[in-house]
Amino acid sequence: MPGKEAGGKGSGLERLERELERIFASLGHGMYVIDNERTIRLWNRAAESILGWTEEDVLGKDCRDFLGHQDDDGVQICDDTCPLKATMDGSQTIFAGTVWANKKSGELVPVNVSCAPLFDDDGNLAGAVEIFSDVTVEKEIDRVKSTLCSVVAHELRTPLTSMRGYLELVLGGDAGELNEEQRGFLQVVEESAKRLTELVNDFLDLERFESGRIEMHWENLDLEVLVDGAIRIFIPAAEKKSLKIITEFESVPQVLGDRSRIQQVITNLVSNAIKYTKIGEVRIRTRSENDKVLLEVRDTGVGIPEDELGRVGERFFRASTASSTGARGSGLGLAIAGEIIKRHEGELRIVSSLGKGSRFSVLLPKAIERTRISSPGEGKDG
Repeated sequence: MPGKEAGGKGSGLERLERELERIFASLGHGMYVIDNERTIRLWNRAAESILGWTEEDVLGKDCRDFLGHQDDDGVQICDDTCPLKATMDGSQTIFAGTVWANKKSGELVPVNVSCAPLFDDDGNLAGAVEIFSDVTVEKEIDRVKSTLCSVVAHELRTPLTSMRGYLELVLGGDAGELNEEQRGFLQVVEESAKRLTELVNDFLDLERFESGRIEMHWENLDLEVLVDGAIRIFIPAAEKKSLKIITEFESVPQVLGDRSRIQQVITNLVSNAIKYTKIGEVRIRTRSENDKVLLEVRDTGVGIPEDELGRVGERFFRASTASSTGARGSGLGLAIAGEIIKRHEGELRIVSSLGKGSRFSVLLPKAIERTRISSPGEGKDG
């Protein structure tokens, strides 16, 4: 192997290589080691099996020259956002999620990536290791599941529309007078049909976002105006639970965004804060943070367990503490909010303490910093 000494103590990284090489050879996950210059020093058989590159192809070469990791939008991540670089800069293990790697054949393959720094005997940074696994099958299963669910959701929407139309006619007296018991039963059916329609629409909305088939209409927005509009909707629900809604608005620049979508994010965050808070308050504030505008929604609710925070925003996920409030939800609202924020090149931060409440912070680019934000598939709404 290039760079190894025939005898003697050798460098710290070389000793690590010899120690790890025996382990690497038998593992099912692709693994490779780089030094501080990002030169590949180890490459296991599983890496060769997944990507097609042999040891002779890669050893002693810069990993950026052929792996070419990309994100889902086709953007190279081998430079500023490289997980290997980040793990060495921060001296901590990083799970980078799914990226696309170049195979020797020229194809791209989806791989789940984790990276960790390596240190020599003196505690000095000696390089890093990347572990990856082929998730082609998982990606295809997700695609089939999404397609199936999308078809089912579309097929549900037509009969639901018909059901709600006839329920409206019957409740309006068009089919004859109803007694109180009949009206009560039909109102329960109407409410259930409404909730199911909202679930179907949310699911289709999320599918369009994730596939890039969503149309955005950009304009400069005043967050304070949008927050005020959302609060008016939820005042009755807050008063019913004796909750205070407190606002703290700083003078902040406008943000560039889609009015209805940003309103959707605000509505979701405020609605959740009220639903999952039994006693106390919901506090909403805006302020500037460097080149971004921050919108923060803080509550004194049930909170989210620390081991579940990483799953917040997954479709259909609801924290285990949600059931204690009796609040209903599909687990799609935050997933949609996350996609909207991503389309606005923003960021969602979540901090929560079990039994004490949660803080959801949305950071959006200032309008003066941007003239336009492009969106994949814009104008192809479907």
